[in-house]
Amino acid sequence: MEKTDYIQLFDKFLLKQASAEEIQVLIQWLKSEGSFQDWAEEEWNMASSEIDVELQRKLLGEIKLKISDTNFSTPINQTKRFTLSRARYRRWFSQIAAVVLLLIMTAYGVYSYTKNKMTMSDMIVAVEKGQKANITLPDGSLVWINSDSKLIYGSGFNDRERVLLLEGEAYFEVSPDKDRPFIVKTNDLSVKALGTSFDVKSYTDESEISTVLMTGKVEVCSFSDRQILLPNERIVFNRQTGKLKKNTVYDAKDYASWKDNILNFEAESFENIVRVLERYYNTRIVFETESLKQYRFTGTLGNTSLESILQILSLTSPLDYEVKDSVIILRENIKEKAYYEKALK
Repeated sequence: MEKTDYIQLFDKFLLKQASAEEIQVLIQWLKSEGSFQDWAEEEWNMASSEIDVELQRKLLGEIKLKISDTNFSTPINQTKRFTLSRARYRRWFSQIAAVVLLLIMTAYGVYSYTKNKMTMSDMIVAVEKGQKANITLPDGSLVWINSDSKLIYGSGFNDRERVLLLEGEAYFEVSPDKDRPFIVKTNDLSVKALGTSFDVKSYTDESEISTVLMTGKVEVCSFSDRQILLPNERIVFNRQTGKLKKNTVYDAKDYASWKDNILNFEAESFENIVRVLERYYNTRIVFETESLKQYRFTGTLGNTSLESILQILSLTSPLDYEVKDSVIILRENIKEKAYYEKALK
């Protein structure tokens, strides 16, 4: 693996997507690369020189707490003695180098991407379930952020390049600037644009990451592939296979209609629809009947209540539902199931 591959693995760790095996790969590589340890210490010194001692103390306390909550195959006993001492830092770093570096990246967001001075006040925009947000970035680009999503960027965002880290879904209208690429990073993909509009969807509980282009042109990169996307094209990255698949869509705007409170589904499984509804309405929905997950629905649902949506779904499938202790329970109606199975034959 190239060094850039390991940096992309850091992205996965940052978004809590790295497996235990991937974390161990990072740890072993960092232990074997003395020059990389020096580089990491350099990054820490550069970052810590820009903030006061009190903030350093808080950050390091946060790092110790996060390390104590992290499960690794080998115990970490040095965390209680962590200080800013260079000598102690180097001894400690040699044993858990990967953990330190990755937590530094967490503390400073996209610092390692932009190589610019960061502050702790302007780099995270978190949108809760049931909410949406829109912001204007320092370069004038507009971003609509979907429910249960997080966008990270630094105060150096508008210097040499414009880099953001996304977990969840967001729609971007990018201000043209040929000298400063606009890059959206997820845990497995990066999307690079100059001036364009596109949607990126990368939720941690879904098996796919997707990008759809409305205008302009973007470059989509995974670990092993790189493809160009043109208007009304959509590309999907499968986390299990690690492969990119590109296809043409009828109207790319349909994939970003959520920002206008419209939900579009095309042959979408009930399992995926429920994920969307849980985020959109900030509620919990459970399947009492597992076989319901495989049913599919195609249609457009406007700005309406959750109950209305469930009623629509029940008209197209043998679906019954009830609300119990603020939880929506979905179950299969046996009589209606027989009717639908007969109709499909």
